[in-house]
Amino acid sequence: MQNVDVIIYILLVLLYYLFLKTALDVFTYKEMKSYSILAISVVGVGISLGIDLFLGVLVLFAVLKMLKLNLKEALVVAFTAEFGFLLGVIVVMFILTTAGTMFGIEGLEFNMTWEELLQYIASP
Repeated sequence: MQNVDVIIYILLVLLYYLFLKTALDVFTYKEMKSYSILAISVVGVGISLGIDLFLGVLVLFAVLKMLKLNLKEALVVAFTAEFGFLLGVIVVMFILTTAGTMFGIEGLEFNMTWEELLQYIASP
């Protein structure tokens, strides 16, 4: 694992933390400690990126249900946090890949030709 990977993982955990905290503040009245939200964020990023995004939603939903949120609140918070995280990952990775390609940062460079990219997009 390169240094860039660690920095990106920390950035994505922060992004997940912010979306989860915002969703909890907006859609529920339940106060949670910052360290518990951070722990949920670390696990959520690991599962969402490492295994499967849908499994990340299910795990977040299960954790929120264990924290005694009702069904509606848990669903709304889980989907809001995961959807915001997904959009945030797309934006952050686009920005970092662009900056890495422009400045030659190893680990962030875009290493495909236009032909390879178009072939990848066209494949089923």
